[in-house]
Amino acid sequence: MTKHMTGTREEWLAARIELLEAEKELTRRSDELARRRQELPWVRVDKEYRCRGRRSRRMGWTFPWASSFGSDFNFDFNVSFTEEQQREGGIEYNYERGGHAMDAAAEIPQPVIQNAVMTGTDVATYTRERPGMSAFVLEDSIVYHTYSTYARGLDGLWGMYQWLDRAPRGRNETGVWWSRHDEYNKR
Repeated sequence: MTKHMTGTREEWLAARIELLEAEKELTRRSDELARRRQELPWVRVDKEYRCRGRRSRRMGWTFPWASSFGSDFNFDFNVSFTEEQQREGGIEYNYERGGHAMDAAAEIPQPVIQNAVMTGTDVATYTRERPGMSAFVLEDSIVYHTYSTYARGLDGLWGMYQWLDRAPRGRNETGVWWSRHDEYNKR
């Protein structure tokens, strides 16, 4: 027998209509935040970066990917860090300096340890690369940095989270719970 609250169809419908109003308010708030993102000042990018293009065939994707590997791009936009920064605690991530769960001096969360093992590396190496997204615009032959977000700020961009947040048990995150589409049959 379930331990979750149960009710009648009428009780569910009343609760769902109340939730719908909150969801509509969230959508209106999201529209406002999108407008504010678009109003951020643009910052001219004068440094030249070289990105290498390739197609990620193993996953079956048909669009071209660009990699900034071998350039300063990820370091300049605060998603990659050097061993020295990590040792000295000089990491600036998600608009904060130090004090992050993945800094060398902090207690390392179990999922971070599991992810490092899953990717075949140690925790220190694994945590020198962090999730982030930056947007740019090219206007009149000038590149401008327009927006960046990190960590949980990326949730809205990763479609799977939006689906899971609507599932009966949400993300139900315990340990490493995801695989790439061609790895599910290997479990």
